[in-house]
Amino acid sequence: MKTTANLKKIAIIVSSKDVAGMLIRQQLLKNYGFEEIEGESFEGSAVYSLPVEDYEARLFTTASDSIHCEDIDKRIPAGLFVFATRHYSKAGVPSLTTHSVGNWGKAEFGGKDGVICPTSVPLLKLFLQNIAAVAKSDSYDGDVVQEATHHGPYIEKPAVFIEVGSSVEQWKDARLAAMVAESLIGGLGDYVALEKDFISVVGLGGLHYASGFRKLMLDSEYAVGHICPKNNLANLTPELLRQAMSACVPEAKSVVLDWKGLGPEKQRIAELLKSNDIEHFRV
Repeated sequence: MKTTANLKKIAIIVSSKDVAGMLIRQQLLKNYGFEEIEGESFEGSAVYSLPVEDYEARLFTTASDSIHCEDIDKRIPAGLFVFATRHYSKAGVPSLTTHSVGNWGKAEFGGKDGVICPTSVPLLKLFLQNIAAVAKSDSYDGDVVQEATHHGPYIEKPAVFIEVGSSVEQWKDARLAAMVAESLIGGLGDYVALEKDFISVVGLGGLHYASGFRKLMLDSEYAVGHICPKNNLANLTPELLRQAMSACVPEAKSVVLDWKGLGPEKQRIAELLKSNDIEHFRV
């Protein structure tokens, strides 16, 4: 294969513990021209490469759960990380999802307490747009979702999750894995061809599945990076909000409010934004 030494690196991470992630890996290797890098391995598994314009996507398999891949950016030289995984919900509603990484409060599932990690805001938007397009063309009748920021791993490079949900039945469905793989590759292709950044914002309010921000993500110039849902707003301080805005890449200069979804924190959040002179608007 041609040399990739001078290409910018994107790391795609799947976990051998994750049946959905391994199915997505299978689809990526089967359909998109990844080639094994001779003599290179990661945690005992082969590493694969796919040049994408002036980038190189490398596919890694880890023996850890994705949410516990703490500091994986210290072990893999890349500027952007994509975790292809399963999504779980108690309701078990079929869904294809994407989201950013971090914890607004206690880190119960990887990461660090009260630490929001960097995310690529354009890639989040492009993943959601690609998932929506693939779902429509494939007559998929499940949900297409951007989730609120949640769980680990702790990572200092921009990271995005793209997932198959929400139960074992869907995790083992090769069709859904193929849809995520197509959305992932399509999103990366759009990302590397992007000539102008979207306008990054942080979203506050609403439920975990962030339906209040969906139209912005699919149909506007805005891209919602980190989202603090209603159930986590009590943890929000000016410092944590500033951290989330800075963790958006490119940095968010303003906040979008799901005004009806702010619940009992509405007045406090409005005052927090005003007293800290943080630009904001409502949807």
